[in-house]
Amino acid sequence: MASKSPERFESQEALSAAQRARIERNRQRARALKEARIVHRPPTNDASDVREISVGKTRALDTGGGFLLEEEGADAASAPRAAPPAPLVHRTEQPRCLECDRLFPQSYLFDTFDYSVCDECRDEEAHALVTRTEAKSEFLLQDCDLDMRSPALRCVRRRNPHRARFAEMRLYLRAQVEARALAVWGSAERLQAERAARRQRRERTEQRAAARRLRALRMDVRSSLFDRTHAPHDHRFADEVYDADADEYSRTCLDCGHVQTYEKM
Repeated sequence: MASKSPERFESQEALSAAQRARIERNRQRARALKEARIVHRPPTNDASDVREISVGKTRALDTGGGFLLEEEGADAASAPRAAPPAPLVHRTEQPRCLECDRLFPQSYLFDTFDYSVCDECRDEEAHALVTRTEAKSEFLLQDCDLDMRSPALRCVRRRNPHRARFAEMRLYLRAQVEARALAVWGSAERLQAERAARRQRRERTEQRAAARRLRALRMDVRSSLFDRTHAPHDHRFADEVYDADADEYSRTCLDCGHVQTYEKM
């Protein structure tokens, strides 16, 4: 067994020392990064100790348990949330409920939509929400009717449940949209008449489009059934035949069967 030369043994020993030094440096660097990422917090059950963190456009809550809890609510992905409005304590400033005719200091519909209905009279069906698209198509309103006409209708913003990358939906109070439609069109009868007129125009447009499609389909069928033998060509007539009763002559094309009748002077 050949023995290692002194030069080779010294190079291997120096290389091993360099490797050990590099490993130690990497270990120290990893330890420093780990200590920098650790959040030291005393154990507590107080919910106010939870920190709020912004991850892109989404707000999340650092629970301290190793995971982030996405914050719920309409304004979670928007700018910092404003503090809820304070209740109107003085009775002279309190609104009167449109349903029960009682004064109330604060309610969801009043704070959100400026609609004077207390929380006790709030009903999910009577005070339903409609999207901006539904408000424009069903009540025949335009953007200026919702935003520019005084007072501008207030709305709440929600994430689109069908398309996450789409813009946020704007939801309006249906009762306020109905009132705005009556103000724009003057009466419910005029609104119904305009709906019927637009429905008829839409049906006529659909019928014309269907007729155009049917006509194009018929042309395609006719072109596929076109007999090339009936295309324009030079006739090759057979011998003429004389009809004594009609006193006329006729001859038939040998290719297409065309019959030509004529008289002789």
